[in-house]
Amino acid sequence: MKPNVSTHILHYLSNHMAYYIFILILLAGGTAAGALLVNIYAPLHIIPDIQFGGSGQIFSAMLIDLFILLFIWTSGFTLAGLPVAWFLIYMKGCLFGFASGMMLYEKGMGGILEAAIVLLPHNLLIMSVYIILGAESLILAGQIWKGIGARQPFIYTIKSIGTAYLVLLGVSLAAAGVAGLVEYYVPGFLIRIFIT
Repeated sequence: MKPNVSTHILHYLSNHMAYYIFILILLAGGTAAGALLVNIYAPLHIIPDIQFGGSGQIFSAMLIDLFILLFIWTSGFTLAGLPVAWFLIYMKGCLFGFASGMMLYEKGMGGILEAAIVLLPHNLLIMSVYIILGAESLILAGQIWKGIGARQPFIYTIKSIGTAYLVLLGVSLAAAGVAGLVEYYVPGFLIRIFIT
């Protein structure tokens, strides 16, 4: 009996769970640090005035996400780029935590619903992409260096996993585009339903 796709995915995830947990910890740590920064700097009145929304801001944020995702994907081919990719993932969490914390600080408990409406829909999607791409770039780097240790030609390692890794980049960039559309349309729709 042939194992189905979900069995393959579960087997793959169980073998590589540590990589995913590591990236998740980076993102969660950044989120916690960003939220703590609000508590540190808000009483000093040195928090910048950040406006949420606007097509220009959303387009800029989407371009930044696309660039960062491309960098994270490229870092899988090296060891040198991985710490920078990890820092970028940490900072993504930090910005999310800071924005959420700032909304809660300014609006109190009423800011929870607004933060969930404005920040969660697109960030759930884009942060999932960050986690998957970050973990997969780490897995690829490990396989490349294992191949080098076994004196296996670099091109052989790339050929064996290159197509799937290239598809992962395409899916990640498409998901970032969808996240941009979600950020543009969904919060305004939800605000009209739940807040106004």
